[in-house]
Amino acid sequence: MRTAGYIIAAILIFFGVLFLMSARAEYTANPGSRIITGLALMGGGIAIAVMLKKNQPKPAQKIEIVQKIDLAGKSLPEQMKCKQCGAPLSKDTVTVKEGAVFINCPYCQSTYQITEEPKW
Repeated sequence: MRTAGYIIAAILIFFGVLFLMSARAEYTANPGSRIITGLALMGGGIAIAVMLKKNQPKPAQKIEIVQKIDLAGKSLPEQMKCKQCGAPLSKDTVTVKEGAVFINCPYCQSTYQITEEPKW
């Protein structure tokens, strides 16, 4: 649809220029009407092109989602240990997938979800 609008605008501008050029011909009895018609056609073509350019869709904006993990009770990353092998875990082993908090042990390669105790 946008391409068709630009083609119509180009055609109007082209015919506007033709009308303005023909107003200078020697055989033209009344060049004023051709000048007015040429200017109107060119103005219409330019107006269509400007409207199409203004209504152009804006590029998609990048949305960044930040999730914060609030661990319950005494769960500090320095104190966390793997349930499988007992190795100490760092904050880099905690990930969030589909809204749930998971631990990935770098030693035994096990992955499990943290079950939180109530905070009260």
